[in-house]
Amino acid sequence: MITKENFYHSPIKNLPFLDNLIFYLKLVLFIVAFALLITLFVLLSKIIPPIRKWLPVLFHKMLLWLLSVELEIVGKTDQSKKSNLFISNHLSYLDIPILGSKFPMRFVAKHEVESWPIFGFLAKKGRSIFIKRNKTDSYNQKNKILDVLSSGEKVFIFPEGTTSDGNRVLKFKSSSFSSVEKQNFKIQPIVILYSDLNGIPINRWLRPLIAWYGDMDLKPHLSKLVGLTSIRAILIYLEPVNTKNFENRKDLSNYLEGRIREVYSGALSKKLAK
Repeated sequence: MITKENFYHSPIKNLPFLDNLIFYLKLVLFIVAFALLITLFVLLSKIIPPIRKWLPVLFHKMLLWLLSVELEIVGKTDQSKKSNLFISNHLSYLDIPILGSKFPMRFVAKHEVESWPIFGFLAKKGRSIFIKRNKTDSYNQKNKILDVLSSGEKVFIFPEGTTSDGNRVLKFKSSSFSSVEKQNFKIQPIVILYSDLNGIPINRWLRPLIAWYGDMDLKPHLSKLVGLTSIRAILIYLEPVNTKNFENRKDLSNYLEGRIREVYSGALSKKLAK
């Protein structure tokens, strides 16, 4: 007897030989291109400063090409160019190349990521801002992010603080907004939604192939992800907000959490109703 869960997974597991061959050919090209990018970074980043900002964007675009990720953009993106801080819900490590493929941004990551193999190296080359999530160091972390924002660079934060299972948006941590409390910065809220895998609409049973949360092991999850022939993601750009219009960071956090949760839940409901 085939259970419902196995039924939904079966179209993903058995990939044709040609699809596997295409992926490995793309992987070889990706590795060669990545080596060239690292070489350019080492040789030219100090001579031509913009290279440090734009090479991570190019790397993210290459990664999306390798994984056959198709992006759909919804909403007004022109306003986002004037924003300082970007936020979104958080589902997977795949969120970072998707969100980082648009223009240069510095992602805020927990301090532990810096020592992770491969991911830590990439995060450092991508100029991530590493913070220690404890009360004793909160003042330094706040100032670190504020300094980057004040320098004119764009910063990306996942206010949930961790990834969700994709069935809901988790409670936002108001401390994520401590650096912009009572400041004059624009925040661009974004909703990220994964809609299809291998041409199959994502449902509750397929969502764990994308969402990485809880105590999931990274290696087996990543091996399943790279075995997909196509992934479709939707970025929904909401109306930017100005931090000076909020009394404190809790009000700001609650407002942004409510907007993102409302739009994400609505988008899920529409997708499931199709």
